[in-house]
Amino acid sequence: MVEAEGLRSVVFHDDLRFKFDKSCENKPSGIAIEFYLNGNVFYYHVEFDRYEVILEELYLSKKTKDVKLFVRNQSDIQINGDFVKKGINEQFMDALDRLVRPDMLLLSFLGKYYSTEIPLVTDAYSWFVDKLKIVLPSTLMGIEPHLIDVNPEFRDLVNSTIPELKTGISRITVHKEVLDEDSIKSNSELFQKAKDAKQHPNEPQVYVRQHDVVANVVFEGGLLYLKKIVSIHNNIDGSEVEMPLMLESDGTRRLLEYMPVLYAVIQEDKVYAIDEIERSIHPIMIKDIVRKLSESENAKGQLIFTTHESGLLDQNIFRPDEIWFAQKDAEQATQLYPLSDYNIHKTANIENGYLNGRYGGIPFLSNLKDLHW
Repeated sequence: MVEAEGLRSVVFHDDLRFKFDKSCENKPSGIAIEFYLNGNVFYYHVEFDRYEVILEELYLSKKTKDVKLFVRNQSDIQINGDFVKKGINEQFMDALDRLVRPDMLLLSFLGKYYSTEIPLVTDAYSWFVDKLKIVLPSTLMGIEPHLIDVNPEFRDLVNSTIPELKTGISRITVHKEVLDEDSIKSNSELFQKAKDAKQHPNEPQVYVRQHDVVANVVFEGGLLYLKKIVSIHNNIDGSEVEMPLMLESDGTRRLLEYMPVLYAVIQEDKVYAIDEIERSIHPIMIKDIVRKLSESENAKGQLIFTTHESGLLDQNIFRPDEIWFAQKDAEQATQLYPLSDYNIHKTANIENGYLNGRYGGIPFLSNLKDLHW
């Protein structure tokens, strides 16, 4: 999982200009996001060119007119004094343009180092740091063994969800092995994890074993433990058979990696963004998981994901305004647009319409006959 703690500076190894339009060759790149927190809707926009912030602005979104919190145009910084706590030194406000480096975000600078001076700016910063979680296809969640071991609610979620998905697993358990530091000195990585665990009691240290299988090293109760997930299958005679996680399919392991996210979306007011949610997972399984979250009346968080799985295009799961398509145009620019732009009946089969090209967002392939296929 990638957390948004990197709001400290804008660092890119190359420019992100749009290279298929000459009019964009010398223009900065930009990104904007609107989000909700503590009863307020924020609009944040930043433009950058390589290592330099060109424009940065934060507004409160209102029904009739947006309210400026700050605008930073290169080195010129303007802050709305109506939202600054009384007693703040005016010299500090005047010196901001010299304190904030060109490669540093003003939002991070104020939110991290001056968190009490402008409370609404600190709120916006906290959304990126505390509320936004990004899960990439290669991400290993990492702390499942420890969570299953110490959190009964999470353990119950895993053991009620995994069997329903017909993976062949009847339940998940954790094996705890007491580690002797002298005996693991030859394994430099494991030995370092053990040292880290002793420095941070009760905090799981992620140790990646063979086949990207994750274990946790935890120092708790005065002992050093290695915690490993073991899957339990039922034999044909009803007896239980233990299976090391490394022998399970990649899809099954991916399902287990998602369990902390599913638990967090239900329990926490946070936004989880997942890229390629269906990777290595059977279409029916991922659809069932998404359906459960969509129908949950207890979910506190929000899940945003990208996917190529057309089976998720289902009006019984999503509203039309919750489904967005990505379409590359003739200029190789990608356009995003919602399904709600189309006048569709609530009983329409969205998947069939999409696969037939009715809503765009599908690749146009060359005639394979011409390629002698």
